[in-house]
Amino acid sequence: MAGRPTKQGIDYFPLDVGFFSDVKVRKIARACGPQSTSILICLLCNIYKDEGYYILWDEDLPFVIADTVGVSEGAVKEVLTVQVGFFDAEMFSVHRVLTSAGIQRRFLLATYQRKETEIIPEYMINCTNNPINHANNSINTVDNRQSKVKVKIFSCK
Repeated sequence: MAGRPTKQGIDYFPLDVGFFSDVKVRKIARACGPQSTSILICLLCNIYKDEGYYILWDEDLPFVIADTVGVSEGAVKEVLTVQVGFFDAEMFSVHRVLTSAGIQRRFLLATYQRKETEIIPEYMINCTNNPINHANNSINTVDNRQSKVKVKIFSCK
């Protein structure tokens, strides 16, 4: 009997109550129209669901997002042309990856107790490769008698 495959993404993510008040979101909505906020939320859902902290921008992604939200592919592409720092511009230009420091911080926080999480160092923003050993942390989040497993996470600024 085989075990369930290890999941990379997460099932939910926190959406700040001030999301629609965020200046970056407001600038995108002003430049691209009110459907742009749905596009952003759909992009975030796909980022967290699949890899967890990034998504590769390929030729199919605009169609997938447009089909889900009910807008044109051009509207999805237009949202990315507004450079206000919602996604990391350097990461996009170098790797064709949509991510941000905030996305990565939320993903690492949500998965810090996992046994394994695959991280591609080239896709990490402002991170040091100083692994934090959660198993040796003096704070015990779960009081049980099972053996502890060493987990490595990366600390991000």
